[in-house]
Amino acid sequence: MATSRSIVLAWAFATSTVAAEYQAANGEAATRGITGRIVVESEHGHVRGRPDLDLDSSILVRVADRDRTDDGRSITELEYIGVDAGVFDLRDSIVFDDGGSIDRMPPLTIEIVSNLATDAPSDVFLAEAPPASIVGGYRKLLVVVAVVWILVPVAVMIRRRLRRPPPPPVAPTPPTVFDRLEPLVRRAVDRELTIEERGRLELLLFAHWSGRLGLADDPVEAVRRIRTDPEAGRLLRRVESWLHAPGGRTPSATELGELLAPYRETMPGATP
Repeated sequence: MATSRSIVLAWAFATSTVAAEYQAANGEAATRGITGRIVVESEHGHVRGRPDLDLDSSILVRVADRDRTDDGRSITELEYIGVDAGVFDLRDSIVFDDGGSIDRMPPLTIEIVSNLATDAPSDVFLAEAPPASIVGGYRKLLVVVAVVWILVPVAVMIRRRLRRPPPPPVAPTPPTVFDRLEPLVRRAVDRELTIEERGRLELLLFAHWSGRLGLADDPVEAVRRIRTDPEAGRLLRRVESWLHAPGGRTPSATELGELLAPYRETMPGATP
């Protein structure tokens, strides 16, 4: 009997690859050896084929697709192949993912019909038993086809779960006090610094030196203290001299580098 089922299943898988899938609903019939399809909707979760189904089982079941309704009910699309003709309750061949009782679901009656005459053998291929070596080859082929048939949807679902979302974009590093000061200083060297830009320069200097010099909140007093400080006032005094002497000497790149050196290794500054 096991050999008979093996050959029937081999014929079933071969023919199901070229035949259109039989759309079966609860209570409808599917031809023996042709893939049938049924959609199961349940509030208790998804279902799948019983893990102990083998080549001697009357029905083989696999999951074709899964989905959920807007109200949270689970929808499972099942494909099945019947080996024996008759009426079956598909619940006997499936289980819930959570392992709960399948009796929570109403009967899923399916009928497997045969196109052979009633007095014919169970399958036309069984009228004459093939040699033992051919039977062994059929069984091996059947095992390979059955494994692939079951594992393909499993591999697809695993791949979907392991797919990682793209990493979030890296936020750009905010500019440092040096990055903000340098273009303003170069405009001062070219005698093109506007009143608004000079105010931004003074605010940047205040933000940089306030903690180091303990400056007051009054910006006018703070700028006065920066101007008179030997280290903090170097840059501000040079900027004022360039602005008040339009025809004066243009500083070299080395001089500019020395003036801006105290601001190179600072943390990103606040926007003034």
